[in-house]
Amino acid sequence: MRYPLALLLLLCASCGGGDAAAPSLTTGPSSLVSVQINAPTNAIAVGQTTTLTAAGLDASGGALSGLTVSWGTSASAVATVSSGVVTGVSAGSAVITATIGSKSAQTTMTVVPAVSSSCSGVTPLALAVGAPHVLTTSERATLCVGGGASGSEYVLVPFKSDTVSARVSVSLTALGTVATTGTPTAQVIHAGPTGVAALHLSAPAPGDFGAAFERALRARERAALTPLAARPRSAMLRNMRRAPGSLSAIRNLPTTPTVGSTFQLNANANDPCANAQFHTARIKAVSNSAIIAVDTLAPAGGFSDADYASFAVTFDTLIFALDTSAFGAPSDIDNNGRVLIFFTPAVNQLTPPGANGYIGGFFFSRDLFPLADSATLAGCAGSNEGEMFYVPVVDTAKTYNKFFTDTSALRSQLYGTLAHEFQHLINASRRLYITRTPNWDEEVWLNEGMSHIAEELLYFRESGNTPKSNITLAEIKATQAQLDAANNYQLQNFLRLDQYLRAPAINSPYAPNDSLATRGATYELLRYAMDQSAGTNSSYLHSLINTQNTGVANFNAVFSATFPDIFAAVQQQVLANFFNGSGIAVDPKYTLPSWNYRDIIGNGLLTPAANPLAMAALSGSTASATFALTGGGSAYARFGVSANGTAAVTSASSGSAVPANIVMVLVRTH
Repeated sequence: MRYPLALLLLLCASCGGGDAAAPSLTTGPSSLVSVQINAPTNAIAVGQTTTLTAAGLDASGGALSGLTVSWGTSASAVATVSSGVVTGVSAGSAVITATIGSKSAQTTMTVVPAVSSSCSGVTPLALAVGAPHVLTTSERATLCVGGGASGSEYVLVPFKSDTVSARVSVSLTALGTVATTGTPTAQVIHAGPTGVAALHLSAPAPGDFGAAFERALRARERAALTPLAARPRSAMLRNMRRAPGSLSAIRNLPTTPTVGSTFQLNANANDPCANAQFHTARIKAVSNSAIIAVDTLAPAGGFSDADYASFAVTFDTLIFALDTSAFGAPSDIDNNGRVLIFFTPAVNQLTPPGANGYIGGFFFSRDLFPLADSATLAGCAGSNEGEMFYVPVVDTAKTYNKFFTDTSALRSQLYGTLAHEFQHLINASRRLYITRTPNWDEEVWLNEGMSHIAEELLYFRESGNTPKSNITLAEIKATQAQLDAANNYQLQNFLRLDQYLRAPAINSPYAPNDSLATRGATYELLRYAMDQSAGTNSSYLHSLINTQNTGVANFNAVFSATFPDIFAAVQQQVLANFFNGSGIAVDPKYTLPSWNYRDIIGNGLLTPAANPLAMAALSGSTASATFALTGGGSAYARFGVSANGTAAVTSASSGSAVPANIVMVLVRTH
């Protein structure tokens, strides 16, 4: 199911940025109001140093020039300070004071035992920049890292390599680390092109309204239909694309219906096989691959007959051609060679007034089942007996809610919805009637991920861009046509991915749920896996559908030539998320070749512009961080090591050793 959620964002055509200009440094000491201390870290080891700076500020917070700073320490036996350089003497805490005129500021410096004591007899790691290192058993207990002649920076990435949703706590404590200053930074500033008008973007918000409906619908579907699909299969030819003869057209609709004719369809979006709610549908257009039907209950003021005819033609030439090329042809149980697209207010009514999001359309597997028992499937009394899906009608009077009031907006959204829902239809119908797999219902995470790939493929078709071309925000905003393609077909993928990148520890590409974050993570995993593989996109997408496997086993079988298993794939994916758009040179397998997500999401969708990936600083006053990792979840802890220094990082899980299913990877970033 495809659903956008309502959030109005502004993607400006000429975004520029940088640090605000510094205030003029012309005022004198008489304007001094306060003193501010800047400390790169508040924890050092015995024998280590860190340099503090101090500034005098005026009433507006502006820095003053020409001022003399005096430094002092509350405990010189713990830490000394000279010209801002603090040196650790012995374990303990000391208050460092900076004084300018009559004003002063203080910061507490914690001095910990020398790193050499925890790393005694251990040769500190010395890694090349960009080269991942999986920690050994001894390194997981205490990791000793050297700073080298000029200092170094690292990211430590714990990854839970299993499918168990129960979260595992991973605590990291650092000794002798300093703050990082190199890439990737927390703030990403990008100067975009000029000459394109600013646009308002309708995009999915952080809510989960549509996903809740999807979860409930699929749960009801599985409960009601799985027993019906479990009947012993007949000896019908596996390549036969038709159901038994008892299935003949959608509710006895003629193979080529007449425009203007009416017939009955069950529009119940909640019950698969019971409580049929029949609506009268009128045929508005018939093309080679589509039948367009409109509910007679649709409010006035919607699409014209010419619009519906255009939808049918576009479905033929764009959506049908695109999805069948990528995923394979659907079944044809109604023997008409077409897909029915039903415009009905039953979709609009799924979104209550005041909701923060809406249901954009749906596919219901029940319509692929016969009304009565057949040789291959048990009957479902609510089935419409044909390949079809449901989309909303234009509602200019806001009869149902505040959405779908504009014909042009719904027209733009519709094609992405059709591409998304058609994948679901192809997936279920091929499993039921062509591959004849007992596992007819693909796991939700992988099924939805493939439908979001279908949206992306539509973006590529309409924009003219191609996979593996490292698309940036500047390219998306280069022309109005490029921006329109991104808005209409790819924007929601970006924002779902943003939900994942904001909380990678508690989310996963293969989580057994249907949250926005899972959808974003799965979409990215499939794009990453295809980009890292040698074959065409369609070869992998076909294989994911034409199989007896589902879920993790399906992914493992299809991408076996690229990854040992899905855990290895996701482990590489989470490293690629860190390196994407960072400018750090790494092995290509740790890159995301198609998109610079950091640039697009960090600069185009978030306000203020920011690196979307959640990262923890393993330095400062506590130099510790704790993560709760779900199966497939990951975390990112960054720290630096001073020149010629050594840092130690210890790890634990609820007071015990970190379990073996937590893979810990260290990468030098600078």
